Amino acid sequence: MLVGLAWCFAAFGDDAPSLSHFSYVTEEYPPYNHRDQGSQKGQTIELLRQLFQHTHTPFDPALIQSYPWLRAYQLALETPNTVLFSTNRTPSREPLFDWVGPIAIDRVALIARREPGMTLDTLDEAAGAGLRIAAIRGDIGELNLVEAGYPDHLIHRALDSQSALAMLMNARVDLWAYSTSVVDWLAERAGHAPTALEPIHTLSRYPLYFAINRQSDPALVAHFQRALAELHALEEPSLVHKDE
Repeated sequence: MLVGLAWCFAAFGDDAPSLSHFSYVTEEYPPYNHRDQGSQKGQTIELLRQLFQHTHTPFDPALIQSYPWLRAYQLALETPNTVLFSTNRTPSREPLFDWVGPIAIDRVALIARREPGMTLDTLDEAAGAGLRIAAIRGDIGELNLVEAGYPDHLIHRALDSQSALAMLMNARVDLWAYSTSVVDWLAERAGHAPTALEPIHTLSRYPLYFAINRQSDPALVAHFQRALAELHALEEPSLVHKDE
């Protein structure tokens, strides 16, 4: 039994579905979602606040729990009425969740330490050169590498983004498969120059969504979907952007 997060859901009775009937799990994935001085911050957090406000629901930050990505992902897979964000909606993940979004377009690339002449055209070229690539367990970067058939012994798996960043900066790996929107923010926060890293080969571009456990109450899922559609219809969704 999943201690501390498993939600005991009673029938709604006469109560209308509410976004507060969900549990929300996330990770450190700035600028979309991250913790700052003990509070949840980021573009997706702000979007969630707007959704709560739009549905006249008090926003309780305690509904959101932050975990390493793989832990959050497993909780969303196993626990009804659980929402995982921000999640790349990929073909292999499509049947695993219900989806509400999009939130943004996320570009995932091979990230290198900025060095003269560092170029890469294909993953086959990287494999042929024996390049070691860091990837967070269960993350879209690892998924891209595995689905592309990249040699497993060259994939160095990390628990979280801080560990993967340290592996790259300490030259324990040659590259890091990760979101280009997130890398610069993390590097600067860790004290590295904004120009320390550069993407050298794009692996994927997928939309980010709220991913909802497939065993969740259908009325709750429909309520969430309707609320986001109404919010987007009311105003230009400024939080949704494309990372070119």
